[in-house]
Amino acid sequence: MQAPVCRDCFAGTLRGDVTPTGKENTIHGISTYVATPDPGVEPLGTVVIISDAFGWTLHNTRALADAYARRIPCTVYVPDFMNGHEMAPSIMTTAEAKPNPNTKGIARVLESLWLKLRLLTLVPLVLLFLFRTRASVCHPRITAFLRALRTSTSPPPRIAVAGFCWGGMHAVRLTHDVPGNTATVDGAECPLVDCAFTAHPSMLAFPEDVEKVVRPLSVANGDDDAFLPKEKMKRLVGILEGKNAGSGGEAVHETVVYPGAKHGFAVRGDLGDPLQKARGEGSEEQAVAWFRRHFGR
Repeated sequence: MQAPVCRDCFAGTLRGDVTPTGKENTIHGISTYVATPDPGVEPLGTVVIISDAFGWTLHNTRALADAYARRIPCTVYVPDFMNGHEMAPSIMTTAEAKPNPNTKGIARVLESLWLKLRLLTLVPLVLLFLFRTRASVCHPRITAFLRALRTSTSPPPRIAVAGFCWGGMHAVRLTHDVPGNTATVDGAECPLVDCAFTAHPSMLAFPEDVEKVVRPLSVANGDDDAFLPKEKMKRLVGILEGKNAGSGGEAVHETVVYPGAKHGFAVRGDLGDPLQKARGEGSEEQAVAWFRRHFGR
């Protein structure tokens, strides 16, 4: 049985190259970071980001929201779906720590042991996080927020979701054709989201969650990810391509595999590493193009 999280779920690099330009507000009862297009530019739709384990306050996620808002253009919401129970960004330092390659002999053994002990200190924090943010608690919060968005204006806005790591599972499940994924608008049932994007999703029930996909889904993943390694990615691609073939060949769904991309690359990739930087930029381009397409641009 696969573990629900891996070390890379809590590792990564904090961005220091940009300053988020959006604002915090309360949207439909939830604290939310709001990013909007440049002044005078009309948004084509709304993107709701379902964050990774570091939640709605992570600098990296907010910077990505700003980029989406400007480039698509659209309104972007990053709600606190975890209700304040996100992991602290400082944990990245512990999860990312590696032995000094110049350390030799007994010193290297002791250093490796010390780093392993530091990782063990994360275990109770991770277990508490998983309990507090379990799907049975958070998914209804997500669907309620989306339902309020869908029914709050007339005509209803175009709505998309982008889910990363922890949020990826929720994004994928929002594409399923199930009663909880609809809203009543003008007396008719309509889906909560028009499309979804996910990068390096974790905690999927595989392959069931992929087999149930109905609404348009775009997936970005590394070629040997901790949760979707090579064989699973091959199967995922096959499932979604089969769905496309069943739609008369129309590319309803898409998958892009990024060779060498680490788990978390779309949000927390190391910008000092040319490969990871390129992979992160590639996933942003993928998401922007996907949302533009479904927002009618």
